[in-house]
Amino acid sequence: MVTSLRVASSGAAKPIEGDLAPDHEQEWLMSGVDPEIIRRNVRSLQDTDFDPFTHEANYPIAELLNWKVTRFGQQARESVRGWWVSGVDPLNNWQRMDWGRFKPDTPIVDRQKNRSAKYLSPSLGKGSSRFILLDVPMRIWMKVSARFEVEIAGATNFWEWAWRNNLPIVLTEGEKKAGCLLSLGYPAIALPGIFSGYRRETRQLIAELAHFATAQRSIHICFDYETKPRTLQNIFLATSRLGQLLNHAGCQVKVIALPGAEKGVDDFVVARGHDAFTRLYESAVELEFWQASQLWSLTYTPSLTLNQPYLENLPYPESGLACIKSAKGTGKTTALQGLIKNSVAPGTAEADRKVLVITHRIQLGKAICHSIGIDWITDALNSENSNSYGLCVDSLHPNSKARFNPAEWEGAIVILDEVEQVLWHALNSATCYHQRVRILETLRELIEIVLETGGLVVAQDADLSDVSIDYLRGLAETPVTPWVVVNQWKPEIAWDVSMYDTKNPAPLIDRMETVLKTGAVFVCVDSQKVRGRWSSKNLETYLRLQFPEKRILRIDSESVSDPDHAAYHIAERINDVVGDYDIVLATPTIGTGVSIDIRNHFKGVFGIFQGVTPDSESRQALARVREPIPRYVWAAHFGPGKVGNGSCNYRDVAQSITKSVRYNIALLKDIDFDLDEQSNPIALRTWAKMAARVNASLWRYRREFRNGLLLEGHTVTLVTDDLTKIFGQLPITDQMHHELKTGVLNIPGFEFLEVQHDLKVCDRIAQVISAIRTRNQTAEAIAVSDSPEITPEEYYELKEQANQTIQKRHSKHKHELKRKYNVETITPEIKLKDDDGWYTQLRLYYYLTRNPEYVRLHDMQELEDHLERGDGKISVQDVKLLTAQVEALRSLKILEFLKPGEKILATDDLVQFVATTALECRDDMKALFSFTVTEKLAPIAIVQTLLGKIGVKLTCTGRAVAPDGRRGGLRIYKYFPPEDDRTTILAEWEKQDLAMLQTLMEVTGCNDFSEMDEWIERSA
Repeated sequence: MVTSLRVASSGAAKPIEGDLAPDHEQEWLMSGVDPEIIRRNVRSLQDTDFDPFTHEANYPIAELLNWKVTRFGQQARESVRGWWVSGVDPLNNWQRMDWGRFKPDTPIVDRQKNRSAKYLSPSLGKGSSRFILLDVPMRIWMKVSARFEVEIAGATNFWEWAWRNNLPIVLTEGEKKAGCLLSLGYPAIALPGIFSGYRRETRQLIAELAHFATAQRSIHICFDYETKPRTLQNIFLATSRLGQLLNHAGCQVKVIALPGAEKGVDDFVVARGHDAFTRLYESAVELEFWQASQLWSLTYTPSLTLNQPYLENLPYPESGLACIKSAKGTGKTTALQGLIKNSVAPGTAEADRKVLVITHRIQLGKAICHSIGIDWITDALNSENSNSYGLCVDSLHPNSKARFNPAEWEGAIVILDEVEQVLWHALNSATCYHQRVRILETLRELIEIVLETGGLVVAQDADLSDVSIDYLRGLAETPVTPWVVVNQWKPEIAWDVSMYDTKNPAPLIDRMETVLKTGAVFVCVDSQKVRGRWSSKNLETYLRLQFPEKRILRIDSESVSDPDHAAYHIAERINDVVGDYDIVLATPTIGTGVSIDIRNHFKGVFGIFQGVTPDSESRQALARVREPIPRYVWAAHFGPGKVGNGSCNYRDVAQSITKSVRYNIALLKDIDFDLDEQSNPIALRTWAKMAARVNASLWRYRREFRNGLLLEGHTVTLVTDDLTKIFGQLPITDQMHHELKTGVLNIPGFEFLEVQHDLKVCDRIAQVISAIRTRNQTAEAIAVSDSPEITPEEYYELKEQANQTIQKRHSKHKHELKRKYNVETITPEIKLKDDDGWYTQLRLYYYLTRNPEYVRLHDMQELEDHLERGDGKISVQDVKLLTAQVEALRSLKILEFLKPGEKILATDDLVQFVATTALECRDDMKALFSFTVTEKLAPIAIVQTLLGKIGVKLTCTGRAVAPDGRRGGLRIYKYFPPEDDRTTILAEWEKQDLAMLQTLMEVTGCNDFSEMDEWIERSA
């Protein structure tokens, strides 16, 4: 909340009075502050001076700080000396502010806080702190004017001019830092402390800052670079609260994150220069993106800090929670060997101690188990003497083949390798959907039992964060202090990365064809299915057509589990196999933990990432090949797979999903269900935090990918055809363009696309790939349609089989489609439409256009299934009820658009009603439909988006005649019913629902649907 203030007209502030000592001036100069800014705002003080005429003693420091002279003792100590800074007052006609800050040459002990005070503010009582607006000379004013292209004409005061023109502001902690930024031409306000921009008690902006918190003003928050855990937490809290208050006032808030090692922004500018700060300023991120990025931080105080390329023998504790953060390729798995060897080797003191490895990918798990000398679960089940084994977190429950019982693991060593991804997989993956509550509950019991019985839990990850450690600690019944190892080592041999800033990966494929002439290539992709244009399957087809003589190996979830494929069970023998191939295509199936160590075989690693996986996981895929050969990367601008409502604020993610479930529960009428009691708040909070991180990555996927590579220490060259990215704001001449294209002109950090690529060739590659995708999709749809029928018993048997041929996969998929659509025949068209998400749209269309009881019946059954699977509890993020969506669409009168042949204009009352209502209920739209409604969206666009949720659309058939009789008026839209298989499918669904309702009526004795509500209420 901000306070509205009336401020007097402008006036010039009088100059600060007093002398400035050379050492104090030098201190400011060393912070990069313009000399005239220093002279206008800073003066030197001693605690005592004497009037030359009256010889009376004055105490300027005490007077300015509102101290009693007795604070110095019976006699004032002449040794107290320092500088005082004050600026102009926005609440007093822009005159010199009485309030300021004093820095003593030697810190003074604050007796109330019992600590040394480096800076001192006037003692005027609680809530009296203000900020500092440094007075600036005309030369700096002109620099700011030029930077933001705003004329000075008619203005008499810099800060009033900046306020009236809504100029961007930088908020920083400390006057010298603000002075440094002002000297560069950035309006900067100095806060006396990170928490000083608002009153903690009332959560209101301080009055002076509220005056500047005007709508649409850009405000950058730039606090210090820190490494201390406690300070990092305070900076996150202060930035978040201040930023949210500014956002609520209508400001556009961004955060400038200093990279270190320089602590303050003034130190950064002095060490690295003006241009370095300009790049930081221009790359600042919105508040919510910054908040999400901070969820990757590790603020626990390390028990052991290392800086070495390999972990080797870590001094693991005997028991407790051990957390290891170390970069990729530093031997985290190898470091476990000594620990595990003593636990499983016969004849040792700890030979009876069990070891359990939990991973999120089967191939990764098998590789780890092979490395440390224990069985994978499938082998352990066939062995009578195997007490230690590894398994995928999907199997961590009593109903799995492992028949997992946490009580059997007292005193054991439990290893969570790549713990960040293991937990995210357990909390969010589709493969854990049906057993998620039991998996999370079993994990809780396991951690609790192991820690209570002297066991050891090892959680390790290159990107280890507070989120994972907090979650594991939350699972323990008793408080546990983690033993934390942080290996600060970063790879000294950096990659040379060519990152393609192009609309599609076609130029990357063109470069791949060039590198193939010199040797083998390793290709990472995050998409496998044929519906993905640049998926592993489609690329394999393309490359086989282009290079029939090349040996190609595709490694994905299907090939590694197909006994007939060369990649079958490849993880344990990958270094023995890949050397036989010219092209290796790999999906995240062999992601983290798998190391390809062969040398002098691959000439380049290529990456094509659509944003299916977070950028951190995709960057790890590039590191599977350990040899520091060139990397060539294409990443989408943004990823499609955002989680929940897509927000980067974890509280927003959690509240949105919870709100949706509550809405639906309320509409189901008095059912006996308590969301707070029957869900796990720790799991939900952790899921939301990890979801916010994923969303932040996917919203700015290419940018985050590049930033991640730079932070890892790699050299990144941007390959682009965008001249403005290469030259920035410089005017571009034809000669510059020609020299760039011919390679005569080279700009460090950039490569002009046309230097090594023929654009026509790239276009042809994209066209061929598109044709291949269409052909492969059609071929696969026909194969699924023609595959042998299987019985329900055969289907469930197939589901449990880890190894499946292509034909078995097709039969399983066909059976799933038949159950989903409730039809006897699966046509290729149904398969193709299902790939495009038709089922979700069709189901909502069905419930919207049919008896309202059907959707309630569906949701009650859905909720009951969740509760049954979870033994009375649910995983909130998995509950996808539909009643609230259906009722919302009914309230918006969406059905009235489904009248064939009727003309619809953007100005129609119905269109305006939908747009206005959706805008008024924007939070509900986001919670229910993951649809962000803004004023910028055209009314007809809002209607089309909502219609798209049920798989239909309005078609533009022409334009109306303008009022003056000319052509080219408003567009005319009409609804045309879709020509597909929906009529047959919906009839089958309705037949099924009608039979179920009739059965319920017979059981309950109700005569019609209207009586069902009363019966449901009585039953509840």
